[in-house]
Amino acid sequence: MLEQLTIKNVAVIDRLEAELGGGMSVLTGETGAGKSIIIDSINMILGSRASKELVRRGADKAEVQAVFSMPDGVRAMLDKNGIDTEDGEVIISRRLTAEGKSTARINGTIVTLAVLRDVADMLINIHGQHDNQALLNPSRHIDFLDAYAHTETELNAYHELYSRAREISRRLKALDTDEQERLRRADLLSYQINEIKAAELSLNEEDELSAQRRLLENAVQISENANRAYAVLYDMAEGQSAYDLISEAAEAVGEIADMSPELAAVYESINSAMYAIEDAAREVRDFGERTEADPKALDEVNERLDLINRLKRKYGGTVEEVIAFGERAERELDEIVMSDEAAEALHTELEAVKKKLRSAADALGKKRETSARALSLEIEKALHELNMEKARFMVAITPQKFTPSGTDSVEFMIATNPGEELKPLIKIASGGELSRVMLAIKSILAGSDDVETLIFDEIDTGVSGSAAQKIADKLRGIAATRQVICITHLPQIAGAADNHFLIEKNIEGDIASTSLIPLDHEGRVAELARIVGGGKAGEDYAEEMLKNLS
Repeated sequence: MLEQLTIKNVAVIDRLEAELGGGMSVLTGETGAGKSIIIDSINMILGSRASKELVRRGADKAEVQAVFSMPDGVRAMLDKNGIDTEDGEVIISRRLTAEGKSTARINGTIVTLAVLRDVADMLINIHGQHDNQALLNPSRHIDFLDAYAHTETELNAYHELYSRAREISRRLKALDTDEQERLRRADLLSYQINEIKAAELSLNEEDELSAQRRLLENAVQISENANRAYAVLYDMAEGQSAYDLISEAAEAVGEIADMSPELAAVYESINSAMYAIEDAAREVRDFGERTEADPKALDEVNERLDLINRLKRKYGGTVEEVIAFGERAERELDEIVMSDEAAEALHTELEAVKKKLRSAADALGKKRETSARALSLEIEKALHELNMEKARFMVAITPQKFTPSGTDSVEFMIATNPGEELKPLIKIASGGELSRVMLAIKSILAGSDDVETLIFDEIDTGVSGSAAQKIADKLRGIAATRQVICITHLPQIAGAADNHFLIEKNIEGDIASTSLIPLDHEGRVAELARIVGGGKAGEDYAEEMLKNLS
């Protein structure tokens, strides 16, 4: 229950405090006194968007605070969010700066607007002046039915499957849409992979080929120089070679080597040089013999190097990068090939999800159908109590394709006069009839949830006379188990209240200020007399009304 409301610096309100009791409370006042500002302030603590234009002129911030007694369900939610619950109260505050920055707190803990809305939804249900418009939008009728039927569990299960089916369908559509592009890409990748694989590249091949080309290009010179070197080192046609001369030196030193250790060492060195020259001569000879001019071999080497360079220009600056490119292309091609398998798997999964979705839709629809019959009877009964004795009402459900809210299309049908056919509510209901239908729905929903505070902002739109008295009686009936707060222009509703507050605007100079004044008996008589037109007759009417209430 809303126990206390404090509003500071919101539009024309400087400071307003109200101690609210149980039962039925009404707020009345002249047009333009600031009733809508009070509703805007309450909406702030409900988590609605708040414009910086609400901050009172000259103030740096606006503040709204509401104190509620704590229902058990709210206690569990606050505990879940780490918010203190020791005092048994829920204190919600909202601050809005002139710059538009908003801060919300619950029991002193800063919370997000999402948390604020979740908590506030369990504390207050507010019916604004324009909520009747929801009845003129058939797409909203399903929301009223679901609220009555408590379909949260079934609707969540259905929506989870619906979202999954939509996601799978989106992925399948993407695969189908890209099919031609995927085929073109696969062809290109296959060509690139085959080209790289056919080359049979190895990491060191390019260096080896370059070295081989150098040898082949210089084969004649290599052969000639090798032969000359061999002759000089070992086998001169005329004269002595290096080997011959060193052999003579070895022979000469050998004859005296046993005369001194030093000479013996020299002898060993000369012998080693002789053998080294012999080995080198043979190696250079063999190398020269192996290196022959071979134009065909040179052409093959050049062709191979040209192939490698062409692949490098296309796929990377080095052989290593070309090989890596080919490996990436193979992986991508595998993924494309696998996409066909993925599509098949997605089709299989989609069929399974659709089967579950149909079952979930059937379960949701069955619960709605059962609840629609009960809600139709309850609304019809409530309308009879609201001076529409001959009205007939039906919550009509027709099947439709899968939508985020199920496969049910819901629309309210009404016949206001005997003998008439049931027709869509939006086509025949007047403003006063819409108000009574909405009140009937609100009164029924109030009995099916745990919200303790109901606020009605001018639920009496388009109503007068005996219908107004019926609405007053209905509101008092709701107030027997709920806290009901009404903003009204009708004396029948104002006179039926347990508590009456006057919304009054005062102007000092060029500054307007709205206050909320609790009325005693004399104050109520004066205010009710004003509403009905004033004068002695109005006062007598007010006295009689309050006397009947007591």
